[in-house]
Amino acid sequence: MTKALATALCLLGVALSAGCGGRAQPASRTQLTVVALNEWVGRAVFHLDCQPAGGDVPHPAAACAAIARQPRLITHPKPFVCWGGLGSWWDISVTGRLNGSPIRRSFSTCWTPQMATIGHLGLQRALRNHLVERRHEAIFAGTTQQIPAGLRSADLVTCYILGLTTGFGGAGYTSVSLSVAHNPDGSVTASCHAGNS
Repeated sequence: MTKALATALCLLGVALSAGCGGRAQPASRTQLTVVALNEWVGRAVFHLDCQPAGGDVPHPAAACAAIARQPRLITHPKPFVCWGGLGSWWDISVTGRLNGSPIRRSFSTCWTPQMATIGHLGLQRALRNHLVERRHEAIFAGTTQQIPAGLRSADLVTCYILGLTTGFGGAGYTSVSLSVAHNPDGSVTASCHAGNS
């Protein structure tokens, strides 16, 4: 194939085994994104590339070697159950490509190195450094508000109830209800109402 023809095909969006405008992409390339969600802690995101090893996990080469030895770490992750507090249990999704094939897995597990995928990818101590800043929207009591698109899982929507409490020890407090609905355009409608209405 001539260079001119290869360039023309790249401009037309035709995939070539040699790649377009860069180095060749191995057919067995592994590129993974791991997203961990906990409603009390937030959202953490990790990236891992193999062949060559890279990404933002603590030891990419060791993580790639572990997946090469045990692909089940990604294809069939085994959750670990623990008796930890609210910050212990995480919903995890792994997406991307594994040895060139698309992959999408979701599971819930305690965040511990005893969970093989977390332990072998070296994620157990990297969680804090990979937390993504949470978006926080506060709704005044007695109002309904439409929040523009962009809220993600583990972001916060709360009721602002300053002035509704008048007592201590449970006396003089008003109950508040918060409802959140997702709209087709990606926005969110949140309502905060005092009392039982």
